[in-house]
Amino acid sequence: MPMFSRDLSMHDSSSSDSATLSDGRHESATPLPRKPIPRKGHTKSRRGCFNCKRRRIKCNERHPECNHCVKAGLHCEYPANIIQATQRSTTSPHPREVGNLRSTPGMFSMADMRLFHHFLITAYPHLPVGADKIWITVIPSFAHNYEYLIHSILALAASHLDAVSNSGVAEQAIQHRILAVKSLNEALSVPPKTRCERDARMAAALALAFQSSHLQDGMAEFLTMVRGCNLIAGDETLTNPDSAFHAFREDGHLQTMRSRIGTSSLNCMNREDLDLAAMSLHAIEELDMTECEHTYWSILVRTIDNAYERPVETYMTFVTLYNTPSKWTHDEFQAFIDPNNAVAQILLGHFIAVQAILTPILYLERVGFQGVDAPTCVLSWIEGIYRNVPPHLRHHVEWPRQVSRYPFMRFLGQQQMDYFDEDPFLLIG
Repeated sequence: MPMFSRDLSMHDSSSSDSATLSDGRHESATPLPRKPIPRKGHTKSRRGCFNCKRRRIKCNERHPECNHCVKAGLHCEYPANIIQATQRSTTSPHPREVGNLRSTPGMFSMADMRLFHHFLITAYPHLPVGADKIWITVIPSFAHNYEYLIHSILALAASHLDAVSNSGVAEQAIQHRILAVKSLNEALSVPPKTRCERDARMAAALALAFQSSHLQDGMAEFLTMVRGCNLIAGDETLTNPDSAFHAFREDGHLQTMRSRIGTSSLNCMNREDLDLAAMSLHAIEELDMTECEHTYWSILVRTIDNAYERPVETYMTFVTLYNTPSKWTHDEFQAFIDPNNAVAQILLGHFIAVQAILTPILYLERVGFQGVDAPTCVLSWIEGIYRNVPPHLRHHVEWPRQVSRYPFMRFLGQQQMDYFDEDPFLLIG
């Protein structure tokens, strides 16, 4: 499917600039009854807004709204080339200017180019396992053809950069995310026509899922994007050997992880944490669960059971927690991520906590990863869950809440820290 297009026609600034005012220097052949009053001269504004050009008055070129438009109550708009120049001159563009720029696909500022560079160097996802370099080779080669993909990449880059620095690009991250989600939803309304288009959709959904992990209130969006990845992958994406995401197939991704887990020298998980997890999961069995919720709970229980002695089986079972919701109906899934669904919220709190204590296994996904891991908000989602759950059920979130306050060293231990030889951060599993 061709990239979603919009009308790119702009006002011709050169034609509007050509209109000048009479200064009285040219005399008419026929004498005038009265001499015109000369206007005060001024330097013509070539960077002014459309309204000032139309009214033939000097624009003070103030962004996002010039003084004349503010005084007259007019909607102030500048030509795209002027907006782009303004974006280059500031490190933190005004939201209005960002919105004006983003309204035209294909128009990107120097700030966007900085984000794109940051993505290629440090911020790209670590998945697919063992094939993460597709993000800096294959995907960039066609990203410019799909509005939702390029905005997804820039959204993730901005959130990542904001997490590892004080660049102040959180606003840009949300601006790009909004445009990416809107464009991706439009694209998903029709089947993909090419392998490249299918890969672009998968890449966008995956990038948005990773970005969601950096958002304070991003849990529901994270789960939605993960479900989207699974649904897109089920559409023949992984079976096509020419697909950039062919490595995600079961005999690729899972086989790679089996090999890594089987040959690693990492210790098993902290048994005390596993005991506490098992006790907490046993306690919530008494809750009134739907069939979907009980299925999810049983996978959590099996994951912890395996974690004592069977690390390979632990990983395989845990991955099922990511895949199972994609098999539910739309209504079942929406009910599960509803923040008012206390039982589901408690289950999701346990999911996040289980993921944290499985770090010694899950971090093996990053072996050989050349990007930079950034802190995420995933563990902080547990506190939001605690506040959402009715007071009489909050005791069921106490164990996940306790895990969210552990220092990261507890998840890996000193031996594991030495093994990875870097400062790790918990991302998505």
